[in-house]
Amino acid sequence: MLGRKNSNILVIKTDGLSGFVAADAAFEAIRQEHPHAKISLLTTQGLQRIARASPYFDQVAGMPNMRDSEARKEFVRQLKAAKFEKVYDLSGDDAARRLKGALGMFGPKWFSAEPSGRAGKGAAPKTPSFDRLAESAGLSIGDRLPDLSWAVTARKDSANMQPSWYGISGPFGLLLPGEAPERRWSAAGYAGLAKEMSQAGIMPVLAGAKSLHNFGDEISHETPQLVDLTGKTDHLQLAALAREALFFVSDSAEEMQLALSVGCEGVVIRPASDPFETVGRHVVTMTAADGPRSGALGQVEPVFVWRTLNNMGLVPVDDDAPLSAQAR
Repeated sequence: MLGRKNSNILVIKTDGLSGFVAADAAFEAIRQEHPHAKISLLTTQGLQRIARASPYFDQVAGMPNMRDSEARKEFVRQLKAAKFEKVYDLSGDDAARRLKGALGMFGPKWFSAEPSGRAGKGAAPKTPSFDRLAESAGLSIGDRLPDLSWAVTARKDSANMQPSWYGISGPFGLLLPGEAPERRWSAAGYAGLAKEMSQAGIMPVLAGAKSLHNFGDEISHETPQLVDLTGKTDHLQLAALAREALFFVSDSAEEMQLALSVGCEGVVIRPASDPFETVGRHVVTMTAADGPRSGALGQVEPVFVWRTLNNMGLVPVDDDAPLSAQAR
């Protein structure tokens, strides 16, 4: 699992896909600081595959169930045996702090990110700050947007990294709804947009977590042309699809951050109280007024989203060749 070597470095990142994407520049800085070290990443079970495809880590392990006392003791024993010289905690959460305590006062040199704090009810999760960590560790973290193009090239020749693997042919756009119902555009909204796409000869492709399957059924009921890939793609496959897509439309989905990191452009639909940072990205945010009832995002009409995509130049006009993220 986490083996020994002369120079061992541990990186901890266990706060979800959007946090993993946001840490791309920090990952690169750690690798540049320790070019010859063996760098191990401790992450969530669901992020292990994409993490193994990155150019930054030699080993990747998933965080065990820390509520299981026996599993926790065995895991801590393995960490101590690995004799890490430094630990970069890029999550800054309670789990990482408990792990630090379990390693004891004579453990490795430990650098922690600033805790992100709790997001407001219904708001997107916040990512921790790396400023203090970079200063104390002497890291030079580049001031750049995440670039996960390596996620596309990792398995680019594999058949299941191609749109045709899923029955997708011709130009297509990605629909990326979030899992939280109160922060998600309505099924009727996505269905209406999917109809507009189909009429324009653009295949609507729905992607996201397996838990969205019933939501996908609602959209498919209104738009049979929809290709429903909920629960059918891993993060590497989704990155490859985003690279080929004309655009994406999303609300609160973490997968949106992955799409942005490979150059996909599009529209984000959010409540007014939960804005989306768009600096440096070709993204338009459409907001809905907050209200006491759920489903406020349903106020955003599909026709306006479609018109915005057209105005952004993301929809081919007449005989213009469609441009995917890869072609732009």
